Amino acid sequence: MFSKQVEFLKLIQQRIPEHINAVETLSVVLGIGNDSTYRRLRGETALTYEEAFKLADHFGLSLDSAGIDALKRVDFDAGIPINNLEDYQAHSNRIMDRMLRFENYGENAHMFYFALDFPLFYIYNSPSLLKLKSYVWGRNILGLPEMAAVTFDEFIIPEEKLKKDLEVIRSYSRIPSTEIWTNSSYVATLKQLQYCWETGMINKEKDALDILNELEDILEIMRVQSDYGKKINPVTKEPSGARFNWYISDLSVGNNAVHITGQNNSHTFLSFNTFNFIETSNAAFNIQTKNWLDNFLKRSELVGAVGQGKRDRYLKKLTDQIESIRSTIVRKEETLL
Repeated sequence: MFSKQVEFLKLIQQRIPEHINAVETLSVVLGIGNDSTYRRLRGETALTYEEAFKLADHFGLSLDSAGIDALKRVDFDAGIPINNLEDYQAHSNRIMDRMLRFENYGENAHMFYFALDFPLFYIYNSPSLLKLKSYVWGRNILGLPEMAAVTFDEFIIPEEKLKKDLEVIRSYSRIPSTEIWTNSSYVATLKQLQYCWETGMINKEKDALDILNELEDILEIMRVQSDYGKKINPVTKEPSGARFNWYISDLSVGNNAVHITGQNNSHTFLSFNTFNFIETSNAAFNIQTKNWLDNFLKRSELVGAVGQGKRDRYLKKLTDQIESIRSTIVRKEETLL
């Protein structure tokens, strides 16, 4: 009997919603019959490497999740290298796949988002911001050859991608979440806009101002969400989504980190290379991440129906940062950032 395999497959089964037949699901993923699946579940037949990899990839689980060495060695999924627009689209599909998968974590699921930059999900309901981020990531960060000579005005996001992005923000609105923002959560985006403006990549004042206006709109969303303790529904624009907690920290987070907890599993995402992410379901790593998370929350302030003074001062600080860049664009003034 392959005990580690049995343990690994138990972790896989925890990722499958209770109303779905686990054996049939595994059989479809592996391309084998139900009897063969049962033998693997009982540890009578060994999984091939290809089968184990296929399951780990499909269900977002690290191959080392059931290993003894998982206490000291962690495998991360970093996605495919992004070398062209096709790879860039695959990256977007990966984000959508992960978000839709989180909804299967059950009613006890909760997302913790530590925001060095403001959470990515808000750009999917902000067309000008989405365009800026997609443009900067593709041209300036990744240096994609297809975008080398493309201006912001010429850059167009495919309609198919916009539809998928809407699914991401809808999914996010249904997942209970805790977000931690810092005083620098807008700085990177504002500096990206300033760079594009000063280098001529963005050459229309209206385009730049539309981006700044959407950043202000997000602050209003945060105010409403913190007041009601619920997320804004992206369709109705009402605070009728999942539970929401907003924390403000005077400390620096260090990097964007997302931690998802469920009834029987957890998952951690860490940012790298500005906008990309690595992920793991390694149990020991997730326990350590949750401990770090709990400690950080103790040193942050929950704002909303209580703590409004702290929140309003914070919103003003970020509004002043926005206004500083607006003055640079409209009146050619020096920025405070």
